[in-house]
Amino acid sequence: MKSSFLKLGMLIAVFVSVVACTKSVENNDEEKLAENYQQIEKYIADSALVATRDSVGMYYVVRKANPTGDKVKVGDEVNIKFNGFLLNETKVFSSVNEKNLPFLYTFGTGQGYVPAGMELSVNRMRVGEINTVFVPFPFAYGSYDNGSIPAHSALKINIEVVAARSEVKQIDDFLAQKQFIPSERSSDNLVIIRTNTVTGDTLGSGKTVSVKYAGKLLNGTKFDEGTSSFTTNTGSTIPGFDRALRKMRKGEKTIIIFPSSLGYGKAGRSGVIPPYAPLQFELEVL
Repeated sequence: MKSSFLKLGMLIAVFVSVVACTKSVENNDEEKLAENYQQIEKYIADSALVATRDSVGMYYVVRKANPTGDKVKVGDEVNIKFNGFLLNETKVFSSVNEKNLPFLYTFGTGQGYVPAGMELSVNRMRVGEINTVFVPFPFAYGSYDNGSIPAHSALKINIEVVAARSEVKQIDDFLAQKQFIPSERSSDNLVIIRTNTVTGDTLGSGKTVSVKYAGKLLNGTKFDEGTSSFTTNTGSTIPGFDRALRKMRKGEKTIIIFPSSLGYGKAGRSGVIPPYAPLQFELEVL
């Protein structure tokens, strides 16, 4: 949780510095911020709400508490429901969509189009909790127009944290959904499912082999496939792929699954693999 706080703290510092540095750039950000607070405080008073102001200057109302719920951690897949409004009650965004799909994103990565104020609010909440948060513009959409949201707008956002899944939980759920029975599972969650039976020695280290492979996210999105040569235990590929390959035999086929710590980690692979993404591969040693 400490690392989560520090990363989000850096995000706060960036927004605060932006507001401070723009004082002399003819956009009156500090004046607009003061107006935001007046508007928020008036809305809270007129609505007879009991709100708390947090350390970064956002107000929140706890609609539903769940003190025994899990705290969200950086890298968790989070499912949230939300509705965002201007302070005149105009709805400007929502998690509701035509296909009735849940809104899922990876917490703490800056990806998923979640405003900073929402990310900071989720950081404070537990699974099962519902908050209404009042967000001044530096933690919303800033000093520029954004679709139906005018520049310098304070927002009211209703947020419910529905669920949060660690990478290990995502892997467990995937195995259960697919009804896969692991042949091997390491202590750091490299999972190997052997799909045919081949006898003989495993490849081990320093072996150059031709491998047919297909890589996917756990949601089924394919990010790579092909046939290529690899020399095991030389650092030529990601750890989960290499370690699984060393345990295979010529002619063998497997499905392997592993967390981002054995893949592309917190950085992901730009435009292809998100940060903190567990991966699956179908492998065949030719």
